[in-house]
Amino acid sequence: MQDCEVKRQEDPLPVIEGSQPPINHKKLSLIMIGLIVAVSMTNIDSTIVSLSSQAVQSGLGLTASGIQWIVNAYMLAAAATFPICGHLSDLAGYKRIMLSGTFLFGMGSLCCGLVPANSLSLMLMIFSRALQGIGSAMMFPAAIGILFSYSAENKRAGNMALFFAITGAMTCLGPILGSWLIQYSWRDIFFINLPLALAAIAMIVTMIPKDSPTTEHGSQHIDWAGGLAVGLAMIALIVPIQQGSTVGWSDWRIIASFGASLVLFLVFGFWDSHVDNPIIKLRIFRNPPFDISQLAMLVAAVIFQPIMYFLSVYGLLALNRSTLITSLFILYFFLGFLVSALLGAQLFNRHGMKPVLLIAGLIAATGFSLMSLTAGSLDKGLPSNTVWLSLSMVVAGAGIGFMFSPSSTDAVNRAINASYGEVTAINQTFKNFGGALGMAMLGPLCTHYFALDIHKALGKYGVSASRAQAIADTIGSGTSAGAQSQFASMPRSMRNMIMPLIRASYASGSSKVFLAMGCLSLLFIPLALLYPPKRQANFRW
Repeated sequence: MQDCEVKRQEDPLPVIEGSQPPINHKKLSLIMIGLIVAVSMTNIDSTIVSLSSQAVQSGLGLTASGIQWIVNAYMLAAAATFPICGHLSDLAGYKRIMLSGTFLFGMGSLCCGLVPANSLSLMLMIFSRALQGIGSAMMFPAAIGILFSYSAENKRAGNMALFFAITGAMTCLGPILGSWLIQYSWRDIFFINLPLALAAIAMIVTMIPKDSPTTEHGSQHIDWAGGLAVGLAMIALIVPIQQGSTVGWSDWRIIASFGASLVLFLVFGFWDSHVDNPIIKLRIFRNPPFDISQLAMLVAAVIFQPIMYFLSVYGLLALNRSTLITSLFILYFFLGFLVSALLGAQLFNRHGMKPVLLIAGLIAATGFSLMSLTAGSLDKGLPSNTVWLSLSMVVAGAGIGFMFSPSSTDAVNRAINASYGEVTAINQTFKNFGGALGMAMLGPLCTHYFALDIHKALGKYGVSASRAQAIADTIGSGTSAGAQSQFASMPRSMRNMIMPLIRASYASGSSKVFLAMGCLSLLFIPLALLYPPKRQANFRW
């Protein structure tokens, strides 16, 4: 790869505070490897947990709603703490916070693996997953700060694109590891993080030079009040979205939680505008390209984070496939993601964000629409050959991968007078909040249609709507074998007749989720049209 030749146009890239002197290419490559190992550990964990949701559910005796909370607790904790962790990395030094976050993530993994199977299982698992989320929130802004600090200015865009592409693509190792580890124990999917965390800590200690805080003298404190307000506001918004369909949208607790979220966001906005060093500088959002990149990341995360969970349950329950075969579906998605991420980064370097968003929207909408059509055809007799389903997953993954790293890179490039930790924290807050929002919206959507179809199919056998809802909630994250246990008291001939109806019902529910993802993907197109004409540096490779 030749050196990047930077050609400035109407306005230069904003310079972000806290740069360290660039180091030689060989040492920077070793540093990047250490950062990739650490951050990839968090990405791999997310796919392993999604793929192994049925084993965790049965091992701890949880419902589908409970397992969705376990998936969501990680993303919500990360989103709520990213703003504070971004400032911590600037205040304490990137290397120190990187080490602390890696250690905390490892401890959270250990706690997850040790959770006992009793009445406290769900609470303890949610707490342990939250520890993992906080550790991830500490690691990511610190990693970006380290990478940007030691990269030459004309190498930053390329290094960022490579970092985001590799760490995102490493997520595909989750299905492979998960299908292997689950044969022994679901606890091993968390214990596997311990050697990875130790390896990452060793590489960070030995390869990354000692750094110093990057904040100026007047900002040597953290706005804890602002961080608490925005964190609680996000939690108060996510909880009623996920629980509304269960307890009823008119329930006073749901209405009160929405109201509390609105008040907290308003309080945060007022506080932010009246303190000297707020947790999030709202003036950053005065830059329209930055705002559009953040909205694009939010939309992508609403789709990207939950897709692994739904693909896993679809393969295990609807298709009645093994964990290994189901892991291949997730692998197909990330195959498209990886190839497209590299292509999207190259297009972004040459032509900016506008064409990236436009192409990503068209590809993703096509892929998810095909997934919806194919996945929902199970009631018509889905053939054993799922080539078309697999191809549609590759296309859908390509659409999301095409814009994932460019939107993060563009956000960092566009931030005005902000440190690496701060702007990365904002970007990752949008990402994790979007993931939590996606699980909160799409999980109940799938369960709702699953229950409707169960009642429609089994109503003639005396299964009421409330019973259908209970069945959907119980087996909504399980395998076909787990679903059969719900009808163990029935004669075998009756079970053999009912199970195809159950599988077809879940296929119908998941097809609605994939269709919703396709509709959300179309939002990239108006965002592309709103994106201003290119006003950033051109990179010629």
